[in-house]
Formats: sequence, structure tokens, C-alpha cells
Amino acid sequence: MSDTSADAGVVQSRSQLERLITANELAGRTIAGFAAISVGLRGMDLDSTIFERVDVREADGDEARLERAELRQLDGRKSTWRGALWNRVRAGDCDLTEICFAGATLLRCELGPVRLPRASFHRARISQTTFRDSELYSADFREAYLRKVVFEGYSGATVSLSRTDFAGATLLEVDFRRANLYSASFRRASLIRCDLSGANLSGVDLAGARLVGCKTNGVDLDGATW
Repeated sequence: MSDTSADAGVVQSRSQLERLITANELAGRTIAGFAAISVGLRGMDLDSTIFERVDVREADGDEARLERAELRQLDGRKSTWRGALWNRVRAGDCDLTEICFAGATLLRCELGPVRLPRASFHRARISQTTFRDSELYSADFREAYLRKVVFEGYSGATVSLSRTDFAGATLLEVDFRRANLYSASFRRASLIRCDLSGANLSGVDLAGARLVGCKTNGVDLDGATW
């Protein structure tokens, strides 16, 4: 099989992937079943791309664009997507531990179940996105802007938003119902029309925070500081 015919189908090797990266021809393709650690995806057009069972740990996806992409069993630990656009991305059964979305834009994404502990969303803009059954403990949302974001499935013991940092963030109509936010920080954050019903806010730092029109029935504030 020639290189040209191989590139026309599913991408199944790092050499094939890198050849398509050079030509910026990854949009709409399926990438499956191999390791591409530290691969360079900076600025790539990844629209409608499917990643399945791919190891892209420590990949550089800064300024890349993913629209209507799907991530299945992706290992994206410590990969970076600074300033990237993720629009209508669906991700499931992925390990995104310590991923970096600093300054990125996430729109209408469906993320979960995924592992996102210690992920960085510093100054990211996240809108109409759902995090479902996803581990986000110690994630960094400092100075981020979240609008109509849903954190779903956090009433169980296996997923958590504990120790997340929302310091200085703006949260508009964010759904935290029954979330475990133990020892999280909302220092100087603005929470506007957020739903905190039944959330665990014990040990939370709310110093300088502003809550406007939020639902707080059933909230556990044991040990919270204001």
C-alpha cells in the first residue's frame, strides 16, 4: 500500500500522523491505536477528528482548533491546549490529568467520564459545557469565566471537585447541585444565579466572594470561611 493510500484511511501510526500534521490534513480523520507522546499539534485544524485509544501525553495542542471532535479512551496527561478552541467536543473514558487549558475556549462540550485532576483552566472561557462524572479535584479555574456550565454526577464518592480553585473566577448560572467542593476556594469569585443546592462547601474559602441570586438550600458550610 502506498503512503498516499495509507493516509486516506484511519491514521494508525506516529509516522503517518506526523506526515499529516506537516500537511495540516488531520481534519475529519480517525486517529486510533498508537502512542504519540509529546506530538506537536500546535495550531492544528482538528475539526471532526476522532481520537481513539491514542496516547498523546505531553502533546502540544496550543492554539489548536477542535470542533465536533470526539475523544475516546485518550491518554492526554500533561498535554497543553493553551489558547485552543474546543467547540462541541465529546470526550469519554479519557485520562486528562494535569492537562492545561490556560486561556482556552470551551463551548458546548460534553466531557465525561474523564479524569481531570489538577487540570488548569486558568483564565479559560467555558460556556454551555457539561462535566459529567469527572474527577476534577485540585483543578485550577482561577480567573476563568464559566457560563451555563454543568457539573453533573458529583453526589457519589468516586468523583470530586474538592480543593478546586475558583479564585477570582466569574461563574454565571453554573450548576453545582450536590457537588463535593470540600476545601475549594472561591476567594474574590463572583457567583451569579448559580445552583449550589445540596453542595458540600465544608472548609470552602469564600473570602471576598460575591453571591447574587444563587440557590443555596441544603448547602453544607461547616468550616467555611467568609
